[in-house]
Amino acid sequence: MKVRIKVESLDETVDVQDATALLNVIKAHASKRAPLLVRPIIKSMSDLGFAAEAVKRANAATGRSDPLPRSAQEFFEWALAQGYMSVLSP
Repeated sequence: MKVRIKVESLDETVDVQDATALLNVIKAHASKRAPLLVRPIIKSMSDLGFAAEAVKRANAATGRSDPLPRSAQEFFEWALAQGYMSVLSP
């Protein structure tokens, strides 16, 4: 599927097989853009741990109380609902 990710300064289109692959791509991009001392922390997180941290930080920034994702698919659906990404083609 082709997905457009749009979060803060990141605006990129990626072509991935499924939600798990997409989460892996997002985590890799976040690691590249993070400050030097934060990169190893992000890289050491599991993909699902990274997704949970992303939702937790988004909740704190927006005052929401969305539940933490239990799968890559739940994270994908949450990100779509929040407008952080859109599916360009299945």
